[in-house]
Amino acid sequence: MKNESSVIRKATPLGGRVWVSLLVFGFMGQIAWMVENVYFATYIQKNITAAGWATSATVAASAVAAALATLFSAAWSDRVGRRRAFVCWGYLLWGASTAAFALFGNGQVALGVGTAVALFVFMDCVMSAIGSAANDAAFSAWITDVTDVSNRGTVDIVLSIMPIAALIVIFAGFDGMTTSGNWTGFFLVLGGLTAGAGLLGLWIFRDSPTLRPTPGGSYLREVLYAFRPQVIRENKMIYVCFLGMMFSGLAMQMWQPYMISLVEVTLGIENYIVPIGIVVLTSAVISVLAGKAMDKFGKEKLYTPVALMQVLGGLLAYSIKFLGHAMALLCVGGTLIMAGNLMMAGLFTASSRDYTPEGRAGASQSVKMVIYIMLPMVLSSIIDPWIIKAAAMEPTAEILAKYPSYAGSYLYPYELFLGAAVAALFIFFPARIVRRDAARLRLEKIREMGK
Repeated sequence: MKNESSVIRKATPLGGRVWVSLLVFGFMGQIAWMVENVYFATYIQKNITAAGWATSATVAASAVAAALATLFSAAWSDRVGRRRAFVCWGYLLWGASTAAFALFGNGQVALGVGTAVALFVFMDCVMSAIGSAANDAAFSAWITDVTDVSNRGTVDIVLSIMPIAALIVIFAGFDGMTTSGNWTGFFLVLGGLTAGAGLLGLWIFRDSPTLRPTPGGSYLREVLYAFRPQVIRENKMIYVCFLGMMFSGLAMQMWQPYMISLVEVTLGIENYIVPIGIVVLTSAVISVLAGKAMDKFGKEKLYTPVALMQVLGGLLAYSIKFLGHAMALLCVGGTLIMAGNLMMAGLFTASSRDYTPEGRAGASQSVKMVIYIMLPMVLSSIIDPWIIKAAAMEPTAEILAKYPSYAGSYLYPYELFLGAAVAALFIFFPARIVRRDAARLRLEKIREMGK
């Protein structure tokens, strides 16, 4: 037992090409997702309408489109035993579909609110479907292909901070386009960068040499493989991991689509880049340190404190309503929420990969997409408009003069942070189940590796 414990600290080297591919596609994929998750909502709120239903419509519809795309493409990539074409060509199309939002132009959209939102939602669904096929299905399955239990904690934590790195880069280099009203340039440039990653991948990206086509029955049967009752029973721990990620993701989705508007309008911090920048940078540093600790000491020791971080962070941010001190409490509370979410995603994702059967990495990602991505987005889209209306913070005349899209709507309330704290409480149940099995699984995988 002592020898087995000591070798846990020796991570399998991945090699330069794998690391470059991980960083390039992990980062550029999150650039595209940050545009979709944060800036699409901000565009709607500032240029079409601030009504909660409009943001919720695009969040929910794009989540369903992304989940369906992942289901079909994940099964396809497993079936043919290839990821490269899905990733590289997918990123090219993903970038092009992101750039297409430049057609909406700058400033207030001339179309009627209903028409403008419907068109925006349709285009968002197309973009999300392409991005999910390339990133959530093929790229995520490729990560499982090229990693093992000795290095997945570090890899998944590094990947989990990519949204933060992407947000920092967008804030530092491109957010000024949106504040000056140049949304056309913003969408064109960031869409072009995503497409550029696809082109680069044609030269640097390679499938795992151990990847083989997965034999099976009909294509539709393979699509539904991970949702069969027998498969769920045999691999129940994968689903428990994704359930934990779902509650953690819901805690983030309760406020992330409204993040910029919450800080800028509700909290009155016009230079929103400062507090959000502090939050994302601090969260990234904490998460990287956690990834190293995860691989060195085992994942099971981190589940409870990380879940507590998310709950406490939501409560601190909500307390701004009563205590004031918006800048300080937002920085501390926001950091705890975001760092906790990143770390929890790394913990549960690394654990789910350890449980994934050989040759079924793509199928596993389709389950992840439905439980971790679609469900939190759909649930938050139902809950958030109810919270916004229930809290009923009326915009002042000064706010309406500065932000005309808030006419007939409400300010996004502090209670969105409280909702995040409540959602995070449910993380403890799946975390306890995974934590109890973590040490056994880790030693089993080490033995299988023959180290």
